[in-house]
Amino acid sequence: MKSWTSRPVPALPGAMPAIRLFDTAKGGEVTLQSGGEQSMYVCGITPYDATHMGHAASYVAFDLLNRAWRDAGQQVSYVQNVTDVDDPLLERATATGVDWQDLAASQIELFRTDMEALNVLSPDHYVGAVESVAIIVPAIERLVRLGLAYRVPGAAGEPDGD
Repeated sequence: MKSWTSRPVPALPGAMPAIRLFDTAKGGEVTLQSGGEQSMYVCGITPYDATHMGHAASYVAFDLLNRAWRDAGQQVSYVQNVTDVDDPLLERATATGVDWQDLAASQIELFRTDMEALNVLSPDHYVGAVESVAIIVPAIERLVRLGLAYRVPGAAGEPDGD
């Protein structure tokens, strides 16, 4: 999936202080190591309506972390998803009489435009759920085989479901 276009980022003089974040798994503040490589996965939009200030706040916050790492000389692998098939999207498409794929495409384009206007750096990999189904289904099947996931009778995709 195509993301948006980022403008060049100038190199800035000076050194950045260590980044400290609250780690919910550890229950406290942690100092991020400045190893040379960082990875960042950011949950993206479900494109059924226009983006809003809450979206902007989230993506600008992650953009600050991305820029801080890059300014400190870190290599950053930044991945963002788009949940381009989900109940809210399908419900909105049905309610408005618009094809769900057309609705998703139009809202994703609005999001790209918003991110460019905010000068948010684009992700290295911008991945849609629809394009990932061929990877997701075998992964879920493996989790079921390992006993780490289970089937829900009557659910979509099940023999007795939709």
